Amino acid sequence: MRMLRLTAATLIAAALLATGCGTTTATDTGTSGAAASAASTPPADGGSYTSPRDIVTKLKAAGIACDDYEPIAGATGAKDRGSCQQGDLVVSIYEREGDVQAQVEFEESLGIGVSLLTGRNWTVNHDDRATLDTARSVLGGTLVSKP
Repeated sequence: MRMLRLTAATLIAAALLATGCGTTTATDTGTSGAAASAASTPPADGGSYTSPRDIVTKLKAAGIACDDYEPIAGATGAKDRGSCQQGDLVVSIYEREGDVQAQVEFEESLGIGVSLLTGRNWTVNHDDRATLDTARSVLGGTLVSKP
């Protein structure tokens, strides 16, 4: 019975590889990967990133100002966080997808409004809807905006 399950799992994995299905991530792989990624449609769920700097690079390529990126030490609730005073952005990376939802819920609980773009393991915080729309055009993701 165990052999049958292993064989079925192997067949499913082989079928996924053959059809090109698999996990979509927003992480670029080298120069040719970056060029291809920039020219293609971003993943609807925003994909995953390993560093806020990876997101900032894409945002800058889309014309969103962030030449003064600074990491934020001891990022509460996030694995890694940084900000751009010039562009008035805060970019965060989380350990797990559930941490993104926890961040959204935390910001909603403050009662001061929420203005975020979220991906699988990241958020971009900015007060300007047009800026978040531009960010979404290159990153994908979900816009969370509540007054």
